[in-house]
Amino acid sequence: MTSSDLSWVLSVEQQSYDYPWSEQGFEKALDDGLAYLLCDLDHRPLGYACFLTVLDEAHLLNFCVAPKYARQGIGYAAMLALIEYFKSADYHIMLLEVRESNSAVNLYKKLGFEENGIRPNYYKTLVYQEGELVQGREDAILMSLNLMDQE
Repeated sequence: MTSSDLSWVLSVEQQSYDYPWSEQGFEKALDDGLAYLLCDLDHRPLGYACFLTVLDEAHLLNFCVAPKYARQGIGYAAMLALIEYFKSADYHIMLLEVRESNSAVNLYKKLGFEENGIRPNYYKTLVYQEGELVQGREDAILMSLNLMDQE
């Protein structure tokens, strides 16, 4: 991912999340970490991933497949490729936190991630109470994948 991709990434981020990352958040990810644009064979963007690496750890900060490409196996294929990349680059573990309500929890489990704990009330949410939209909180599930155990 480069700064020239940010308008597309920001558009997808806003379509996908109630509390999207800001442009500054993505700029920081470009400056401090590793950011990838997920593309098809025609170089059409399908999604993105942002990581922060520390020593032998790769921490997944943001992973998103554009809504119009969701539920087509793109996330699974992209995560497999990213796991292989980080493994071949001698990283030992991949870490992430995910909303407990996010269906990606099942994707991560299918890929071999294990649940390691909970961060209570970590994410903001919007919920309807008595016909009114109010702000709430949701737990984050902490997950990890030992890359050294991957074939």
